[in-house]
Amino acid sequence: MSAALLIATSFSIGFFVESIIGFGGGLIAYSILAFFMDLKTMILSGIYIGTLSSAYVAYTGIKFFDAKIFISIIPICVVGTIFGVLAFSHFSGDILSIIFGTLLIALAIKTAFFDNYVFPKIFKTKLLFIGGLSQGTFGIGGPFLVNALKNDFSNKSAMRTTMALFFVAFNIVRICQLSLQGELKPELFYSIWWAIIPVFFAIQLGYQIHLKISESFFKKLIAIMTVFSGLKFISKIFF
Repeated sequence: MSAALLIATSFSIGFFVESIIGFGGGLIAYSILAFFMDLKTMILSGIYIGTLSSAYVAYTGIKFFDAKIFISIIPICVVGTIFGVLAFSHFSGDILSIIFGTLLIALAIKTAFFDNYVFPKIFKTKLLFIGGLSQGTFGIGGPFLVNALKNDFSNKSAMRTTMALFFVAFNIVRICQLSLQGELKPELFYSIWWAIIPVFFAIQLGYQIHLKISESFFKKLIAIMTVFSGLKFISKIFF
């Protein structure tokens, strides 16, 4: 199977899930692609497909966009994203993976057992910073951001759309910074330009399911996906 076909298939599966719950597209795609290609190639492919896919996710529910929440998280997340891109270029992926994985599992425990407990504001701020950091490093800031903000949104559709626009905005920051650092190779994007087409169809199918699930079931899916995210990060150290 060609690399482009693997990328198209993996991201179609990933963004089918993201279209339902609001995050997880890159994470699932990387989980599959990790068996076939190196980490940096996966992440750079994800910048192209992830940006366009998130833009389409946002388009399908743009009327639910919460500008107030989006604007409020920009300052702390921009700082995190910039540091994350620097980490991607200069530090070991193994070290970063085990740190993020441990934090994600702790976050999943909080979601499962203390979801109704209101933590101090500083806890939320730290999650937003870590979300920006993870977005800059791996292109996977969703688990932290969603868990920090999910109770602030009026409904699941508002969260889905606002998070998608966040991913678009901060992927643009990543593209600019990685270009300045000489990390982006246009040849990669030329070879996978068509991979976004099946991903769009997967997003539309996922959106139809998103419209039919309940708010409580939606939050359970977030908790499950957060646990999966943590285990995935940590597993990269051993496999």
